[in-house]
Amino acid sequence: MTPHHLHALAAAYAVRDARTRLGQLATLDHRRAVDHHLQAAALLRSPTYGTRTSIGGHGDPTGGALLTAHPTRDTTWADLYRRSTDRLDWLASTLRCDHGPTVGRILTAIPTLSPGTARIVAQHLTDEDAWVRAAVRLAPAREPLPGVACPNPRCGQRLLEVLTAGPVDCWTVRCQVCLCIGAGCGCGMPGAVEGVAHIWPRASVLGAVAGASAG
Repeated sequence: MTPHHLHALAAAYAVRDARTRLGQLATLDHRRAVDHHLQAAALLRSPTYGTRTSIGGHGDPTGGALLTAHPTRDTTWADLYRRSTDRLDWLASTLRCDHGPTVGRILTAIPTLSPGTARIVAQHLTDEDAWVRAAVRLAPAREPLPGVACPNPRCGQRLLEVLTAGPVDCWTVRCQVCLCIGAGCGCGMPGAVEGVAHIWPRASVLGAVAGASAG
């Protein structure tokens, strides 16, 4: 699988995890809205509704009083989730994968794409992931891999990071420093592409490290 495909898969898993959090917030929003309406209905059914109070006036709750504890927002989490879904549905439709969960369809299609198409899909998914994570204040799905040198012999820096979205066996490792130089690059990746950030399956990097340690 080419670096473009690995970047696309990593971005797809990342946006899927981020949308899970956004979906949780949308569900919580909905529950709060339902609870709020139930509370308002209970107030309107109160025995004091329509009666005079001992200090004058009446006991009817005003609209402002009903809404004070639950201010409304112009945009809800559900709105953001729908916008994200619409964009990803459009992307899935362009890839002609029309069955199954939104991101799941894209994940299924990625391995079958040409490298050029995988590159475009990776960029769309990376942008979507950044947008969702900014909205829900979720940190990027990556962790440093300290003490491990870059597998590219032209680099050798110890600035690798593991992209941790999705199942563990689908995690990838990316160098924060070096870029592929294309054919003949020391990264050893099939379909090496000039100018693309170096990326490897996690197992191949950690397996190489373990093999070196055993030797």
